[in-house]
Amino acid sequence: MTAISRLRARAARCLPLGAALALGLVVLAPAHAANWSDQKAARADAQIAHFLELIDREAPELPKASLVYGVATESGLIASKGYREAAPGVPATIHTVYHVGSLAKQFTAAAMLHMIGHRAALRDGTPFDLDLSLSRIFSDVGHWPGMGSAAHEQPVTLRSLLTMTSNLPNFTRLPPASTDPWGRIAASDLLSEIKRLKPSGWPNTFEYSNTSYFLLAEAMEEAVPFGESAPKSHRRYLSEAIFPQAGLKETAFVGELVPGAIEATAIHRSRPVFDQPDWLKGSADITSSIADLATWNGALMGGRILPPDLLGLMFSDGARVTPDIYYGMGWFIEHADATDLYSHSGHVPGFTSYNLIAASTTTPHWLSVSLLVNTDVAEGMDILARDLLRLAREQ
Repeated sequence: MTAISRLRARAARCLPLGAALALGLVVLAPAHAANWSDQKAARADAQIAHFLELIDREAPELPKASLVYGVATESGLIASKGYREAAPGVPATIHTVYHVGSLAKQFTAAAMLHMIGHRAALRDGTPFDLDLSLSRIFSDVGHWPGMGSAAHEQPVTLRSLLTMTSNLPNFTRLPPASTDPWGRIAASDLLSEIKRLKPSGWPNTFEYSNTSYFLLAEAMEEAVPFGESAPKSHRRYLSEAIFPQAGLKETAFVGELVPGAIEATAIHRSRPVFDQPDWLKGSADITSSIADLATWNGALMGGRILPPDLLGLMFSDGARVTPDIYYGMGWFIEHADATDLYSHSGHVPGFTSYNLIAASTTTPHWLSVSLLVNTDVAEGMDILARDLLRLAREQ
């Protein structure tokens, strides 16, 4: 039995925030995983050509953007193609590297759950677990609920960071007054600024926040992995424990391109904010390719990164976003019919991304659609992904 078949009761279907459109999803039969004909490829070409034309029309003053898509199953990529040039004279392919934006949250969440599953602990021996209060991890956060706080207050924990229910304000929505969103910032300085923030709002309610995933990356660096003598940087932990285990060959961190990899050129309309280190640490600091995203989806769904109980938490209804949409841990979740969807979008200066997994709740089968574009004026990536998903499912 595969990991995903053991997760049927807990797995969920995922849409980006505000994109709760009816999908009419059905059980994914094996035939859908093998039937990508020349006719389907031509229809995909037409859909993507129209999508790129809309981008061109929206920003005619900008260079033409490239796009790469991949459709994958438990057997690997079944359809993929690159369109236009990703950089001057360089055609876009499934191996071209793009910034994936908030898809990085999937990797951060997996790394945190991986650390917990492998018995990491704080330097004083305190076990690293989901309900560990951040007041036990960081100093100077006595004003955050947690240890010593009133009994009615909801503590800020690793779980609440993962599910975006910490009630800590999103620093990319309202940057600290003392910082320069167009400049560099040391992670230690950003952490100091975030420590000044105070949770607000109704306890345990969802608010999409890069603050939460930055703090997860910082918290990882306060934990000692089992069998080690000292903590590791969050980049080192992912590079050593997550990327190789998933079989990723073209995935790295912004500014640390894999040797031999070719990166797409960023196309953005205005002066980019939060484009310098370490603004997006843990939340949007990863680069990858369509080939690697398909591999990543397969590694997750095949149980090669997390055991069933922790994978179930990642794809659980961690926080209600709307009546029909939830946030798990690094994924938006929605339930319908006999198919579950997990998805997330990414948007950083010069790049837009989308990753979608549709899994049967009655069989071990799943399909994924991944999209990468080297412009930040791309709208409707979620719609295009669902169109390609429907096309892949057609008999």
